[in-house]
Amino acid sequence: MKHFYVAIRFRTKNFILFIKKHFQILREVRRNEEFIRSAYFEVYLILRYLFPFLFVVYIPFAILDWTDFLKNSGYFPLLIYNSIFIPGCFLFTALLNFPILKSENGRRWLTIAGTLFLTSAGTAMNLLIFQFGTDISLFAFTQLGIAVLLRYPDRTKKIIYFTNYTVFFAAMFWLGKNSSFLIQNFFFTMVMTILLDLISFLTKVNSFHKEQSIRDLNRKLVMESIKKSEILRIAIHDLKSPVTGILSLVGLYTREPSHISPPNRITSSYADPPEILEHIDRTSRKILESIEDVLYLASSGDAETIENQTQKLNPELLLKSVTCNLNFLFTSKNIKIEDKLSECNFYFQANPQILYRVFDNLLSNAAKFSPENSEISLKSELISETYDKILIIKIEDSGPGFQPEDEKDMFREFSILSAKPTGAESSSGIGLALAKKLLDRMGIRIRLGNSETLGGAQVILEFPQSKAK
Repeated sequence: MKHFYVAIRFRTKNFILFIKKHFQILREVRRNEEFIRSAYFEVYLILRYLFPFLFVVYIPFAILDWTDFLKNSGYFPLLIYNSIFIPGCFLFTALLNFPILKSENGRRWLTIAGTLFLTSAGTAMNLLIFQFGTDISLFAFTQLGIAVLLRYPDRTKKIIYFTNYTVFFAAMFWLGKNSSFLIQNFFFTMVMTILLDLISFLTKVNSFHKEQSIRDLNRKLVMESIKKSEILRIAIHDLKSPVTGILSLVGLYTREPSHISPPNRITSSYADPPEILEHIDRTSRKILESIEDVLYLASSGDAETIENQTQKLNPELLLKSVTCNLNFLFTSKNIKIEDKLSECNFYFQANPQILYRVFDNLLSNAAKFSPENSEISLKSELISETYDKILIIKIEDSGPGFQPEDEKDMFREFSILSAKPTGAESSSGIGLALAKKLLDRMGIRIRLGNSETLGGAQVILEFPQSKAK
């Protein structure tokens, strides 16, 4: 028994705190301009749908009233009511759905007028049918429906339905329908209307408060994301300077003069670079390229760069050039390049530096995931469609290829797929994401799959002739 009392006391306390919290939120949002605008706009939208529905639905009832009037002239007040209610619904349908009033304040007054019309119509209808039977169900239905549906942020609605209750209560006595049964029903309906109005409004307040909290949290997360992205961009950009410095220092010991070398230095005095310096040079260039990749991903202005620096080029010739420049990479793993490019006379409008970067990225990936003493195949074909010609280039390797679970993450930034590099290479997970982003901006389609001949990954690039300008 003791545990029962403890549980009751605990739940009662929680309920009181719950109600207190919601009323506190209610006091806060009543002064919130955004909440007031959203609440009035919600009522405005409900009335936009409600009035056309009432207009269409009530027409058959009006026809029945007209038929009854032909049999009994006592139905004449209902005809007058119909001649006001139906045009009124049509008028508010037109005003709400084809608005003449553009200002927010004008729409607010129109919303209040529509609510007043609905509640008054319910009251008038019930007073008219009193002579046919003592019932307040239609009046109750109207007031309760307004209380639940139209969640005003102020006391406008309360004034409207309290006015209707006053008119209806006075009419009950004037018409001599003041039986104790009707009076009890009347006050019960009024209490239920007030209660449902408050409950409905509290749900509106609670949902708005949650949405506002989510909006504030999203705004905070966006600001933090922008701040972190900016810091990352600055940090990556600052990394370029030391890497460029390493390349310059390595250049002092290579056969090719560095751009920072003293002008009076004699080229012939340069010594042959040790092998370690060549590794430093290649590694530094890779780091620099990775930095550029991340900067491309973080930048939002690449589209303009791509469009403003395009020229007509042959994708196959550019791919051959990239393959030659990566020969050191293929040689280090004894990878054979099988060139099956068709060498067709096809030109495409693109940024050569960016397309070179994409080819370099894809070929480097093919070498990275291919085992030693394997093969990489380059194929191309020109196909004709109804309104266009498309050059298809395929890059296939002998690595593990793609697994079914890789499909959803193939082009996602910083995602590591199932395949692992076969040497000591590192994988950042941004290569394919960057390639997809850049190719999309140039109008080139990229598809990934597995090679049927070599068993590894297959990258298919589609260059449409229509982009050749």
